[in-house]
Amino acid sequence: MMSTHLAILPLDIIDTLTARLNQENRPPGHATRFLRLPHPRTGVASLFLIHDQHTQDDTTKKSSILEVQVISPTNARTWFIGEEVVADGKLIVMTPMDPMFLLMYLLRVPQARDGSKGNFRPMQDIIEEVSTTIADASEKVAQKDPSLNISADDVISFLSLDFVQSSIKRVCDVKVITDEITVYRYSHDVVLENLRGKVGRLSDPRVAEMSRTLVRSLAKDGLMDDGKEELLELGRIKLACELLSQYLPRDILQELIASYDLSKLDAHVKTVRDEELALLAVAPDTRKRAKPAKSVAAGDKNQKRKKDTKATASADTNAADEGDKKKKKDAKSSHGVEKLKKANVAGMSKLSTFFTKKAE
Repeated sequence: MMSTHLAILPLDIIDTLTARLNQENRPPGHATRFLRLPHPRTGVASLFLIHDQHTQDDTTKKSSILEVQVISPTNARTWFIGEEVVADGKLIVMTPMDPMFLLMYLLRVPQARDGSKGNFRPMQDIIEEVSTTIADASEKVAQKDPSLNISADDVISFLSLDFVQSSIKRVCDVKVITDEITVYRYSHDVVLENLRGKVGRLSDPRVAEMSRTLVRSLAKDGLMDDGKEELLELGRIKLACELLSQYLPRDILQELIASYDLSKLDAHVKTVRDEELALLAVAPDTRKRAKPAKSVAAGDKNQKRKKDTKATASADTNAADEGDKKKKKDAKSSHGVEKLKKANVAGMSKLSTFFTKKAE
């Protein structure tokens, strides 16, 4: 029985995958392919999905690559889908990405360590060297964790794809020697130029302000206020660089940011942060100064409360004594005693006469 997993991916890819699953005799070339390749930012083995979207008559196709990520909860969780219970609480997310980022990492591998640009070479030679170098390096790491293994076949498969081949010119200098021979060389300048083009598109107000998160980030730094249009533009550029940073090695990211003059923005953000720190520093002192006054006030209240308690207790005691006296005073005699008080005792001897000696 196949295990069930929950995934989020673009709608057009869901439609294509569903159509393929419903085809009984689908061509082998239409099969969905997963490749394990080094991540362009970290170099760690990561999973990618190659997606080919064919037209209804299968005459043309549109290919793309998706990064496959798994979000694992810290605690055990379960998904409920209709009447089905999915024990695996992980969430798989597949997002399209530009193959340029992967090419940028892979084609840097043959570069000379001395920083020289290197020689122009046929792409087939470059692919062979890149695949062998990466596979040998990952084999050592995979001894501890097999999931980190990157096979030479996966690297060759990726670099041989048509839509990847058409993107090579965005990371390489290209020379056409003859109609049949074209040579390539990785170019940092070409990469930086194309990355700046991406920054320009992402920093466009129509694109940047589509994200509420980006707008909140700009507003947090006070860049959405009137009269700060220049700072706002620089803020969008910096945010665009931060978005691209998810797919860029550290050295390329630093050079990309350094290609812009963000000194005014940095000064403004530093001023905002210093003001925030100053407010935080003042707030604790205010609380500390307020505490003694609060303690004195509390002491006065306690002292007054004690006095009021004593006065109340004394008043209660006096009232109790007066009440007891009043009760004793107001206490009524029994019914028999009241009758004797009203009886006529004229001519009757006193009780004391019965206890004296009679006269002889």
